Amino acid sequence: MNRAVNTLFSAVLSLVLLTWASLAFADDGAQTYLEAQHQKISALLHQPPSPARDAQVSTTLDHMIDYGELTRRTFGLPCPASIPSCTNHWGELNDAQRAEVSGLLQRLVSKNYQKNLIKTLDYDVVYKGAQDQGGATRVSTEASNKLKPRDPPIQIDYIIQGTGGAYHVVDVLTEGSSLTKNYYDQFHRMLTTPDQGYAYIVKKLNDKLAQ
Repeated sequence: MNRAVNTLFSAVLSLVLLTWASLAFADDGAQTYLEAQHQKISALLHQPPSPARDAQVSTTLDHMIDYGELTRRTFGLPCPASIPSCTNHWGELNDAQRAEVSGLLQRLVSKNYQKNLIKTLDYDVVYKGAQDQGGATRVSTEASNKLKPRDPPIQIDYIIQGTGGAYHVVDVLTEGSSLTKNYYDQFHRMLTTPDQGYAYIVKKLNDKLAQ
């Protein structure tokens, strides 16, 4: 009996160790990638503002974020992790609409991301590790305000897809609140409200970009 228990224990332990090793390899790569991109952008943002600097920041973000996947998620493909089932509004759009809304969201997310990164220049950011999240990697970070050390730190997590250096951010969670879910909730409400619909979404995105 003891021999059987020991054999079972050894098998389970081996499986756990193999799983940890596999996850550690993938997670370390995703976290290392994210740190490198943030360091690159931070170095650019410490330079005096200029059109050339802003263009470099935008180019770096374009490589770092998979805007196509992010946009599909905001329209319910796939459903947000916290919603068991949702409406695939992406499947309801034609090619021209998909291209239009993807371009608008890319510009808006890039604009807001840069604005938030500028704010975090006064923060100490600590990378807290990574974990598997259903085919993607969730990299956790904690940002503490250097100028206001008594303020509680802010938890910002990044959902990253890819392997072998070809990584891309597909969602950002601030204090547990998902960027793509927040957009999905808004878009779903607009698409299912009479007198609103797709044209209303385009108007709202353009209004945000103009602010």
